[in-house]
Amino acid sequence: MKVLNVVSALAVVVISVASGFYVQPLISGNDNAVNTIVTVFSILAGFLVAVITFIGDPGARGWKELQLDKRGMLVKLNRHKALFYLYLVTLGLALSMFVVPKENCLILLWLERAFVCLTTFVFLMSFTLPQSLMELQQRRYEDALDEQLPEVLRKLSNKERK
Repeated sequence: MKVLNVVSALAVVVISVASGFYVQPLISGNDNAVNTIVTVFSILAGFLVAVITFIGDPGARGWKELQLDKRGMLVKLNRHKALFYLYLVTLGLALSMFVVPKENCLILLWLERAFVCLTTFVFLMSFTLPQSLMELQQRRYEDALDEQLPEVLRKLSNKERK
């Protein structure tokens, strides 16, 4: 599984860098495309704040469960926080593209390449959000179900886990 994650991450990086060079001409001077990307990433940033809030809610669980889940929860929160900051950096690059005078062609070219590269990278990394939310909800559902199980079924379930 870890090998697949590394290969996937490398693929995302390669696609992002390639898009920075090959897609950049499509957004150069195209204010509508940049504005659309800015709008989408602004919405994604707001959504991600809600996700971080949702993930950070411990729910109705006991101390032992919270302690066991703490490390995994911190990893997820840090990953989502990094994604949020990348959204903000992407928006900052878009702003800088509007601020830099058109006469500075080389600076503008590299800003546009970085913008497209980061936009692609962050967009592709955003596809991990649904899986993360699904795992969290599944865990919460199973915990709630375990709490509601009659004692006889709970004992049977515990024996099967051992």
